[in-house]
Amino acid sequence: MSSTQTVGPAAVDRLLHRDTVCSVFSGTVAAGPTDLLCVTVAHERVDGSRREVFLEWAAKLTGLAAHPHLSPCTAVGLTENGRPYLAVGTARRSLADHLAEQGPMPPGQVRALGVALSDAVAVYHRAGLIHGAIQPAHILVGTGHHLKLTAYDVTAPVLAAPLPPSPYTAPEHLDAAVAGEVAASPSGDVYALATVLYAALGGRLPWVRHAREDAADPLLRAAPVPHIPGVDTELTDLIGAALRPDPRRRPTAEVFREHLARVPLAGPVAPGRRTDSVAPGLLPRRGLRPVTVAVSTELAPYRPGPERVGLRPRLRSIATAIAGVALTGALLGGAALATYAATNPESTGTVCTDPAVLGVRIGEHLEDGDIVDSWCADDGDYVAATILFPGGSGGDGDGGTERRVWHIEGETLVPVTECEGADLPASIAKFLDCA
Repeated sequence: MSSTQTVGPAAVDRLLHRDTVCSVFSGTVAAGPTDLLCVTVAHERVDGSRREVFLEWAAKLTGLAAHPHLSPCTAVGLTENGRPYLAVGTARRSLADHLAEQGPMPPGQVRALGVALSDAVAVYHRAGLIHGAIQPAHILVGTGHHLKLTAYDVTAPVLAAPLPPSPYTAPEHLDAAVAGEVAASPSGDVYALATVLYAALGGRLPWVRHAREDAADPLLRAAPVPHIPGVDTELTDLIGAALRPDPRRRPTAEVFREHLARVPLAGPVAPGRRTDSVAPGLLPRRGLRPVTVAVSTELAPYRPGPERVGLRPRLRSIATAIAGVALTGALLGGAALATYAATNPESTGTVCTDPAVLGVRIGEHLEDGDIVDSWCADDGDYVAATILFPGGSGGDGDGGTERRVWHIEGETLVPVTECEGADLPASIAKFLDCA
């Protein structure tokens, strides 16, 4: 069988991300075979009112006026079996990569970036759309350092998955994000954009001074936005106005653009020396190497079945917390994570220091199935994971979960298949229900 398949007009060849809502692939279209796409495909077929809601959203997206700072939507619609899909242009580098390599940007460049992106967001809002995931990893750097906003599916009907709270989540949406609900608003987009601009100027978040502070703490978000050493105070005051805790007091994207375009950058600057580096928490970790799509089941609907073995809530919560911290800079959802994966194809972490690398290494031992949680034990000598397998060909039938363990031997994961004869640490023996 050919390793290339089609979704609408797009030919897809690599699986970038898969969750309970959708699968995301890299691909191309015949009209632009060298242009890289992220193709999001819902697992669920839709009909009736839900179909109409998605098609209405799709019409708004395709009806957007062309904008130099919005990544083009190449195709959106329904597959032959009624599953929504979205194909959006992408690039191999993002603003997060640029900041990691070059450090904070000069005030003039940040002002120009703010004018360009707030104008793009205003176009998006005027069409009745909400982005919901503006952050450096979702601002693509194209040829000539041209910047474009992407990751449109975060609030799309049927394609949207709940996202964990991030440094760019507006305070009014923190509770919903913690509760696992989809929440976004135009004022939330302005807040996220202002956070991006502040981070690009100062190399850190407006509220976090120490690594132990929680960026999702609403009390921190209520604190005054400090000036950035060496930066015009009028510019940071303008950004601070868009970071007000009360969404009713923030400017709209259009007003924000007008204010940024008028700020002179000739007034007093804050005392001190501006940093030349960017805090690691603002940038995505590397990893998530794409895999080749070789069988049709990769495009089949995702249907979780009953558990074969009960999950351990404590282990799941630990693994979820670790993954949430590690991927703060890259939201876990559809094309948002796919953009991160496409722009960061190489992995630099080790098995037990980078959850993304851990997931990739475990995935090398799986023909099918999705990782529910994973963790390391005994000072990194063992890897344990709970795997969710779809039932039958293409996900049909009864599936379930299995617990699997590997012993780390150098760069190799060796499966642990039996309890007897193995000197297992207590946590692993308990995980495998060894007597």
